Amino acid sequence: MDMAKQTTELRIFLKEIRKCTELKKLAPTIVNTLIRRIDVHKSEKVNGKKNVRVDITFTAVGMVDVPTAEEAKRIMEELKEEQKKTA
Repeated sequence: MDMAKQTTELRIFLKEIRKCTELKKLAPTIVNTLIRRIDVHKSEKVNGKKNVRVDITFTAVGMVDVPTAEEAKRIMEELKEEQKKTA
């Protein structure tokens, strides 16, 4: 997927998610708006604990890898630098 299409789809997703910032209850219509698909995988034991992987495919953006705190900090710094260059 090219960068322009990803940017457009991310904007659509963010527009929808902003409508849901102060939810008191997760209604089916909200789930249907934000989530395209949920895959629950077979459970497996790791270090004596049962784990189940769940993949959530979001509307407009697909699957999202949640960054670590360090990755998120680096991304924010890159965005700030990019904004300075375009300002």
